[in-house]
Amino acid sequence: VTCLDYSPVCIDMIKSMYESSCPNMDFVVGDATNLQHVQWEGNTAKESREKKQFDVIVDKGLMDALMCGEGFDLERLMGSVDGVLTHREWGVHVLICFQLSKASKQGLAEFGNSESNPSLLWDFDIPVEGSENGRACFNIAQRGRGQGTSGLGVDKQLTTEWI
Repeated sequence: VTCLDYSPVCIDMIKSMYESSCPNMDFVVGDATNLQHVQWEGNTAKESREKKQFDVIVDKGLMDALMCGEGFDLERLMGSVDGVLTHREWGVHVLICFQLSKASKQGLAEFGNSESNPSLLWDFDIPVEGSENGRACFNIAQRGRGQGTSGLGVDKQLTTEWI
């Protein structure tokens, strides 16, 4: 597990809270809109750009924070995620955020089907037990196995304990 944040103060705080109880967790300061240039733990800059890939990327609230600022570039964020998400079939991007607008969903779907990224397929608004208030939104994209939805199935009820 790798935790990434733009703020060194935030990473230092999280590291102090969890480093001893989670010894296999890495804590990295970096820009999520430019993941290809993050200096990952134990890697040289060249290795970081060329080799670092993740099977699963979880975004909890980053898109919400970025959308609040001026000049938010959805394509840049998604291109950055695409650059480090494994290109094998099991590559999964989990997006937990406030309810997405129709335009945001369309932008994500179009990016997932673009020439630069032909197989990142989205399931939006997946029901999660405990999120019935409608504010939280659970979305999953998976590397495609052909046409259609991601194969994770929007009909499956996910169970999560909301703390």
